[in-house]
Amino acid sequence: MKMPRVVQVVLSLDTGGTERLVVDICTRLQRRFEMAVCCLDTPGVLARDLADKGIEVVAFHRRSGFRPSLGYRIAKVAERVGADIIHCHQYSPFVYGSIAALLRPQLKLVFTEHGRLSDGPPSLKRRFVNPLLGRLPGSLHSVSRALRESMVAEGFPRQRIAIIHNGVEPGPLPTPADRRSARRKLWIPEDAFVIGTIARLDPVKNLTSLIEAFATVRAQSPRSMLVVVGDGGEREMLESFAHDVGIDGAVRFLGARADARRILPAFDVYANSSISEGVSLTILEAMAAGLPVVATEVGGTSEVIENGATGVLVPARYPARLADALLALSWSGEYRRGLGSAARRSVEVRFALDNMVERYAVVYDRLAG
Repeated sequence: MKMPRVVQVVLSLDTGGTERLVVDICTRLQRRFEMAVCCLDTPGVLARDLADKGIEVVAFHRRSGFRPSLGYRIAKVAERVGADIIHCHQYSPFVYGSIAALLRPQLKLVFTEHGRLSDGPPSLKRRFVNPLLGRLPGSLHSVSRALRESMVAEGFPRQRIAIIHNGVEPGPLPTPADRRSARRKLWIPEDAFVIGTIARLDPVKNLTSLIEAFATVRAQSPRSMLVVVGDGGEREMLESFAHDVGIDGAVRFLGARADARRILPAFDVYANSSISEGVSLTILEAMAAGLPVVATEVGGTSEVIENGATGVLVPARYPARLADALLALSWSGEYRRGLGSAARRSVEVRFALDNMVERYAVVYDRLAG
């Protein structure tokens, strides 16, 4: 009996949360489903991980503007590999995947929306198009209840949208030795109070609010440091902003790191200042590392963090409240340890990667059968 074949359709396989999830789905389900990946843009650095496991990655290097021919190219890849299902991650891949499904009606379409690029109002163009796309046979998914509401506001039928929360591999809990080692590698003093974040340096992450909040923390806690892991178009602006508020010597911009998760033990607190989120993998990874998390109450974050129990939630775009929460954690190691332990347990029970992957496997089996 032949294995069902699935083509994953993504923007690229660069080092982002959605991209890492696609790699996890492909590798963990490889023995049950034959996998291939179509990237609308470049293949990205994670493509090598799949190629090493014998999973084909095709990159289209699309040009700017709406390119309906991409749907035809996806359909041709699906035909060549004998795909039963195409799984589209994020909105643009879904639009082009829908064209492919119209060209090859035997294809079953799976769509997962992972997040929004802003906290602005629903797109009028999407509100016009989505009621039509939402009628195509297949399976629609959101990574959080909050994101499902955004999809409904943009014209998708609520009754068709199932929720599959993102998941991470909890891994071993970092030890004190891991903390010392991570700090030595980053030249961070043992007695420093370290606030860390891992993010794409993009407006949706609103890192100016985090830097502004950290300036308040630094004024009251001179041994504090802020470590920013990640890269993006806003890096130069953020470095200048840190200089302008007088804390550039206490802020480390490490750039994109393949070993970002290994840096987490160096932190005392993990911070997220986004104005929009689906379900952040880096928040889940920080929780799995036993870190207390302070995060903005946006998107699916409140479905991950129980305020005051597994982390602290603050309003978005409100640096003063973010600073207050960080200062409270800086003053009490017991408070930090209590939140971090509860966060770790929550990931193990509710957000384990195996649970998420198995739920998608059930969807594939149902559609292929």
